[in-house]
Amino acid sequence: MSMSITKLGKLVGSWSSINDVLLQQVNNLFKLRDSTIYLDIQKPNQVCPFIKDDLTHYNIDQPFTVKRIFIHLTNWEPGHFYCINSQIHTNWSAGDVYEFDWHNGSYASANAGSADRTILHLTGIITEESNEFLARLKRFDTYALELKESSW
Repeated sequence: MSMSITKLGKLVGSWSSINDVLLQQVNNLFKLRDSTIYLDIQKPNQVCPFIKDDLTHYNIDQPFTVKRIFIHLTNWEPGHFYCINSQIHTNWSAGDVYEFDWHNGSYASANAGSADRTILHLTGIITEESNEFLARLKRFDTYALELKESSW
């Protein structure tokens, strides 16, 4: 089974200082209900073998409403990769936003490079506001991440 990872757009901002305020600000943009934030820092020589996430506990009656979003917080470097089913994912840059159909796929990752690879995982239930933000992100391709009311 082949499955593609989908680029949703790019969050433009400073990723040099990652802190709880920044992570919460990014989480708030996507308006996922009952969301969780996971900061995935993969050190050189670390490997995560293929896994299939079961996220149905977010919404047992309607698991298709659960979305996981990946935001790369560091630029891709040689040796960094994700494998989603049979597709290798590389060449991202900091701020790139991706999703994949977690219901139908497994993924693995490895850091065979010399620098940390950092990704923010947001998981939660999609809302009307989430769909609006994602539609605008896809339409405009970028969102300027600033501490103000609107950055379009």
